Order: sequence, then C-alpha cells, then structure tokens
Amino acid sequence: MKKFLIGLTLLGGLSLPSIADDYWVTQLRAAPGKFPALLELIKKTDWQAIDGSTPLMMRHSQGNHWDVMLLGKHEENCATACIEATATFEKQVRNLADSEVSFLATSETNWDDLQKEASGKGLYHIEMFNAAAGKHEALLRQRKIENKYLGLTGQVENAIFQVTFGTDVDIFTIGFHDSLSSFAAGGPESPKAGEKAAVDAGFKNRADISFHLRELIVSHHDTLAGPVK
Repeated sequence: MKKFLIGLTLLGGLSLPSIADDYWVTQLRAAPGKFPALLELIKKTDWQAIDGSTPLMMRHSQGNHWDVMLLGKHEENCATACIEATATFEKQVRNLADSEVSFLATSETNWDDLQKEASGKGLYHIEMFNAAAGKHEALLRQRKIENKYLGLTGQVENAIFQVTFGTDVDIFTIGFHDSLSSFAAGGPESPKAGEKAAVDAGFKNRADISFHLRELIVSHHDTLAGPVK
C-alpha cells in the first residue's frame, strides 16, 4: 500500500479518468494464524492520517482469495504525514499478510453516496470482471443496463467501478444488502414481469442478461463479504 499511494502521488500530474470520485482499493490475505491480528490492525489504524477518511472495510465470506478488502476515496496529494502514516501501516502489514493487491478505480457513485449505501448493511456482493479484448465499453454498458433491470424489478442496484491503475480487473461492482436472506430473496414479481423489465432495460430478453455478459468477459470473480466491525 505504501508504494501504491506514493505512486499515485507521482501520477497526480497525469490525466486519469475522473467521473465522480476516484477510489483506492486494497485486498489483503492474512498469513496463517494472523487474521485476528490483521483485523485488529485495520480497525485501529488512523485512516484519517493516511487518506483523510475511513475506508469501507469488507471481511471476506466466500468466493475469493483475499480476507479483507478496503475501499476509500482517493485524494491526489499524499504529504509527508500521510507518507509516514502509510509507511507505518505497511510495515505492520508485512508481518501479518501473505498477499497484498492495491489498485485505483473511478465511479459515478460519489463517496458520500457510497457511504450512505453501505451504512447499516450486513452483506456486500462484490463482482470483479476481466473484459475480453475490445469489450471494455460494452462491458460497462452491460453493467449499467443490468443495474436498470435491477431497479425495474425492485432489487438493489450495484455501485459500478472502472479500474484505472494497478490490476488486470477492468470493472467491479458492489451491491450493499441487508442480509444474505434479503440478497437471496430479490427478484421480479413474475417471469412475465422479469421479461418486460429485461427488454425495457436494453436486453433482448431475460436470458440475455447472463448470456450477453459471458460474451464480454474472460474471467469473473463473485464474492460475498460483510463489514469489519
């Protein structure tokens, strides 16, 4: 994370895509037996000193290789105090984590709205997509019209993020749900309503939601997580 944030400071003069807000993401996999200590470190870290705000902290439940995912608003300038605080955190992480992946993304969902969506929610549904060659814009469109379908059928819409630096993932989404049961219970009122909503959203039919997505990606990770408390 230290090298990542310093690198982003150096990239501040470059023209990175900025739609609403830029975000930093860090995924950590704990060393054997170190998970409790890693969680404690994350909870006790002075995030205000590092990036000016406390990130969303997600504890893996099933479906991926990381244990904890952090997502926060990225501020371009990392002054001396920020660099020192980040270095302290990084030094402690090195003793607790076997793996660390950090990257930058941007989203039309701004930081304030993202925090409101996450507030009080007990389950995060995280999907990460690797676009096929030449399919990046089409994948982004698919994610947006699937959100429209979700809204038309009364389901939770996802925050959509475009990765701009640091990983081979191209797009990822996060849906914030009350619980696993509410996540599993969502859906259209009837097959007929589902078909109409899919067409109105921009798909050929309801089946096209998944088939079209498969045409646009080379890999996909589907993960459930809960908030770090």
